[in-house]
Amino acid sequence: MKKFRVLAAALLAAFLVGAVPASAAFDQGVLDGIVLISSGAPDSTGEMSYWRGTGFFVGQQGEDPQYIVTNCHVVEEFILAGKALGGGELSVFFDEDTQEEAYLVDYDYEKDVALLKLAEPTDQRVSLSMREAPESALGDEVYAVGYPLAADLTVQSVTSASKSDATVTTGSISRFLTESGTGRKLIQTDAALSGGNSGGPLTDGDGTVIGINTAGSDLDQNLFYAVSVSEILPLLDRNNISYTLADSTSGSSLPLYGIAGGAVVVVVVIVIAVAASKKRKKAGQPSQPQTPAAPAQSGPSPIIRSMSTQHGGMTVQLHHQPVQVGRDSATCRLVFRENTPGVSAHHCQIYFDEQSQVFVVTDLGSTYGTFLAGGQRIAPESPVKLPPKSSIYLGEPDNTLYLDLE
Repeated sequence: MKKFRVLAAALLAAFLVGAVPASAAFDQGVLDGIVLISSGAPDSTGEMSYWRGTGFFVGQQGEDPQYIVTNCHVVEEFILAGKALGGGELSVFFDEDTQEEAYLVDYDYEKDVALLKLAEPTDQRVSLSMREAPESALGDEVYAVGYPLAADLTVQSVTSASKSDATVTTGSISRFLTESGTGRKLIQTDAALSGGNSGGPLTDGDGTVIGINTAGSDLDQNLFYAVSVSEILPLLDRNNISYTLADSTSGSSLPLYGIAGGAVVVVVVIVIAVAASKKRKKAGQPSQPQTPAAPAQSGPSPIIRSMSTQHGGMTVQLHHQPVQVGRDSATCRLVFRENTPGVSAHHCQIYFDEQSQVFVVTDLGSTYGTFLAGGQRIAPESPVKLPPKSSIYLGEPDNTLYLDLE
């Protein structure tokens, strides 16, 4: 993922002051689908730092949603530091008195998109529909929705972290482009963004999400960028998560229609992260730690492929944190159905050691055991190193997992 520089609060406030207020055409129903995200991670001394961003729910219309889309850089510190050092925190706020722990499902550094989930579906928000904006939408009015910190710094107000606290700015689509080096599809707009807007929806006049608000340029304070929803759809598809497209037909089996037709490949100078602004837990000591660059990805990526019929060949990418496997959907990234024979709620954990290029499998004290392909049972809480192209199974051979580099 491109490295972004977070501007100081004063500059963020200046961006907000220059924002064009949203017109009456904004679909107020969008506010029912957004949420404030707070992520925290400890530094090497154990002191916690916190970041703020925005996310929006996706799912099937009419059903309580569980999954949240946001930018990867909103939760980047949580991924890189929080999980590695322990004690990372990830929460969503429905209002000042109601918050829930969120869990990381999947992410893509280069595309700067991430997918989170709640332990259970919620009735406090609704899912938003999405569509890939066509080239013919150039010049159309759009709305950027989120929780910019600058709004709270510019004017002291009573805040509740609720949907009524969200800020809406308006602008138009000025360009469709493809970022050189990553192939990421971006939407350029003059709808003002600032710190905390990251991960929020960029919507059209119908309230349909066409982009994920991401960054702005320090070369021109009127240029802002959103990642096209086309970049989040593959993550939803590979995790078998239902979503709704603007035509009201839902499900990950819908064909994807790209917007790259006439887009010009350019080098985009994006130097502001519209990332969540940071604060120290200790009062009176604001922090501005540097956001670490995402580790470079070179060569094939480590993956877990489930050979179980219930997953249909689903793969889970191993990035820089362990992946838990089991029946508990709140903590496991690779989840088996509740009644799956041989699989415990928290069955095993799999990690890829980048230095030695091996997979590390740990049985988490499962009832039915984790086995190597030859039938040897792995001792509980005793990590076992396996080379690529290895297989293990959970309880029964029907629950086989294939470990490889792709």
